[in-house]
Amino acid sequence: MEKFNFATAWIFASVTAEGGVDLPMLIGTADSLNHAIPTVGEISRSLKALHICGLVEIADGRIQLTDHGRTVADDGFGRRGGRFSIPDNMRKSLDAATHPTIETKPDLSFVTDETVSAAFQEYRKMLGT
Repeated sequence: MEKFNFATAWIFASVTAEGGVDLPMLIGTADSLNHAIPTVGEISRSLKALHICGLVEIADGRIQLTDHGRTVADDGFGRRGGRFSIPDNMRKSLDAATHPTIETKPDLSFVTDETVSAAFQEYRKMLGT
């Protein structure tokens, strides 16, 4: 039985850059992997789930993989398929791994309608559109 849904795997795949990501980078990577922009709800629910499982750390509006998260992401990237199969491959790796439980709640106050909209606009400027 799957533990993680597509949106969570998609967001996980979108935060795997070395040094972590901010909202514009998350949105840009998500778009490149799925030709879609994640909603505020998809981002916040996914980041909460990923934090609780010890996969990401969130501080000052920046999301970064933990050592455990890097191991799971590396497994996902090592699976067969092209760029558009990455979220599905990440879901398989997320589901196969044994995750710790983190009791703290992540600070997701930076994920709001306004900040996600502004991040999307910043991403569009990076694209030159």
